[in-house]
Amino acid sequence: MFVLTLALAPGVDVFGGARSDPLGPKAYPPVYVPVESPFGYLYRPAFDLHAVPRPPAVPYTPKAGDVLLLSDPDPLFDVLYVFAKSGKPGHCAIVVTMPDGRPGMLEAGFSFTPWTRLTPLDYAISLYAGNVWVRPREVPLTPDEDRRLTEFAMQANGGAYNKKRFANQLTLFRSRNPIVTRFAGKPVGPGKTYTCVQIVVEAMVYAGLIDAKTARPAATYAQDLFYDRSRNPYIDRHPPMAGRGWGAPQLWTPIPGAALRGRDRPQPPAPWPGEGGAFVVVPTPNGGSLPPTPTIVGSTPGDPSAMPAVVSSKQRIGFFDRPDRLFRLRR
Repeated sequence: MFVLTLALAPGVDVFGGARSDPLGPKAYPPVYVPVESPFGYLYRPAFDLHAVPRPPAVPYTPKAGDVLLLSDPDPLFDVLYVFAKSGKPGHCAIVVTMPDGRPGMLEAGFSFTPWTRLTPLDYAISLYAGNVWVRPREVPLTPDEDRRLTEFAMQANGGAYNKKRFANQLTLFRSRNPIVTRFAGKPVGPGKTYTCVQIVVEAMVYAGLIDAKTARPAATYAQDLFYDRSRNPYIDRHPPMAGRGWGAPQLWTPIPGAALRGRDRPQPPAPWPGEGGAFVVVPTPNGGSLPPTPTIVGSTPGDPSAMPAVVSSKQRIGFFDRPDRLFRLRR
């Protein structure tokens, strides 16, 4: 199991997922960004992992504090989820105000690389290969909360992904162990290395959005944040986001009427099937160790006739993907 974990860890080129060149074109490919709604659209809210359109699709207006739950399309990740009993979705990120005022996406394990990146949201959300759900922040952040969230993101940006903690999720010594969660997995503060879920919960703790006393960033899974339920009894009694200003998950799409995974959506130079056309965004290398800068280099008109025949990818929702099947009532 330890070998399998390392094989699937971010930063390892296996199964077409992670990238050994974290600044290269595989990690930063060109993408389409919708002209009419650069941040895409959201379907109606539902605590459901089936990626199906629930119209109407409304333009997504991102706010600092929005939590993104992402489900990887590689079936071999399902094996890892079963071993770790983590379920889907397996990844998450958080929306942060970048220093220039634009919304950015703070993500540990960006594009399956072993690094933490703060990336412009319109590019990063369109880049992801799987499905994306958004839990929008319904209670706006105060200026101080917004500032602290940005402050945390800037300290984390460019840091390494904590592969050791990732591998530890398949062992009996993990902080997710129900016996030790009450005492382990607590917040460690800014300037450390994190896994994907850990950095989101740590950011929320640092900004004062959730209770630092009950939060367990290193013991929380993305599924806990999706459902506000958990197989871990402690986290099920202290769900980080429940009742603290976040809405229910909403499936994200750049093309209204479709629910395609990222790897199934059109990429430049294929025709763009959405109305209104799309910008062509190409990352421009900066040299050295700096990540490329996503730059609009042109646009393409919309061609509705190019809509793929399959607009909703089938997704099997297994036993481990529904924690409410095990826990009906909170204790």
